Amino acid sequence: MNESDFKNDPHPVLDGIADPIIVIDRDFNLTYANKTVRGRTAGASPTGQKCYEVLHGRNHPCDPCPCLQTFETNKPYRVIRKTESTEGGSPLLKEFRSYPILDQEGKVIRTIEVIQELSPAEAPPSEENTPARKRKASPADERSFCGMIGGSKKIRALFQMIRLIAPSNATILIYGESGTGKELVAKAIHQSSPRRDRPFIAIDCGALPETLLESELFGHVKGAFTGAIQNKKGLFEEAEGGTLFLDEIADTSLAFQSKLLRVLQEGEARPVGGNRSIKVNVRVVAATNKPLKEAIARKNFREDLYYRLAVMPIVIPPLRERPDDIPLLAEHFIEKYALPNGRGPMHLSGEALSLLMKFHWHGNVRELENVIERGVLVSPGLEILPESFLIDEEIPPPSSPSIPLSISRDEAVLKVEKEQIIDAIKRHKGNKSLAARSLGIARASLYNKLKRYQIESLG
Repeated sequence: MNESDFKNDPHPVLDGIADPIIVIDRDFNLTYANKTVRGRTAGASPTGQKCYEVLHGRNHPCDPCPCLQTFETNKPYRVIRKTESTEGGSPLLKEFRSYPILDQEGKVIRTIEVIQELSPAEAPPSEENTPARKRKASPADERSFCGMIGGSKKIRALFQMIRLIAPSNATILIYGESGTGKELVAKAIHQSSPRRDRPFIAIDCGALPETLLESELFGHVKGAFTGAIQNKKGLFEEAEGGTLFLDEIADTSLAFQSKLLRVLQEGEARPVGGNRSIKVNVRVVAATNKPLKEAIARKNFREDLYYRLAVMPIVIPPLRERPDDIPLLAEHFIEKYALPNGRGPMHLSGEALSLLMKFHWHGNVRELENVIERGVLVSPGLEILPESFLIDEEIPPPSSPSIPLSISRDEAVLKVEKEQIIDAIKRHKGNKSLAARSLGIARASLYNKLKRYQIESLG
């Protein structure tokens, strides 16, 4: 995202997020504020004002200030602070998260800050009211995110993209080779979203026959088929308010894809054998290791479903494209398997690490985990040698071009904005005046965006 993005575009998608979101420069001046923040300034534009004056009624910066830490470290930062007391006397906790906006040279020129209210149970006690300069984050904290490990540029970009899109309700399509951790990414999106306290349910669409898959997702009524002895809720209903992860979506039939598309468009699921639909409120995250554009060309995947799923596409880089993460992952897996197997503090020899660094890793992180577990079990001593891996030392094939890690952040915002517009029009049954008002934009602006996104008549 470039320096002018937030200055010149009100970004209605961010206005649709209830949490306060701001962008500031190094002097604490607001260069962007979403609708929630603007509502606190009695109609006056907060742009140019100090963030601490608008948000906190202070005449000096907060301490600790996550944005200041982001400017100093070039990294995202998180602070949890008691801000006031509720009527019952319990402390009101708020989480302040800041993310860097970089220029072409990689320097932080702006920071985005998102503020969320937390219940006391959600906040780690050690972080409450602790100045950032006194709380030193461990290296492991900086290199892990929601169970994912890595410090390379590509994996940090993935972490940042997850943090950006998680607060929205946009449907997400994850691309990744086998073993890259697609379900971990889906869980990270869920855990970083407002839906984190609701269910996260995953299903492998390619592992079930079509009829059973429909029953699992949509449910069925008694007598719908042989063996349907009672009504059964589907996973769309079970995941109400939460996230449903559809893995291997490319392996589904065209007939099933048609029914899934209807659920995504209408927000309703009809149980197998039923004669009425059930309203559902679920965020769908789908994943595949196959190029869906090719499947569309072969008539094996519906193009309209693809565009409905790929509101926000994410590509997980294969392990061979982020070799800097191999030592971190290897250390993590050694710790994971050494203690449960009665081994002491183990480590890799230099030769063992060298072998891991140049191996091809067709199975990605899952294959690396299996190799490390084998090394822990087979190694006679506490130092793991190359022969303990029981793998052939092969020269990796020439690396092939991969899909870019992600679209630009501005493109991501535009995709989510399109989704917000479609949902607003449907919610107001095609009334564009009401839809524009709910989005916080003028009716003329809505018509311009409908033309820009080529959105046909809805309602």
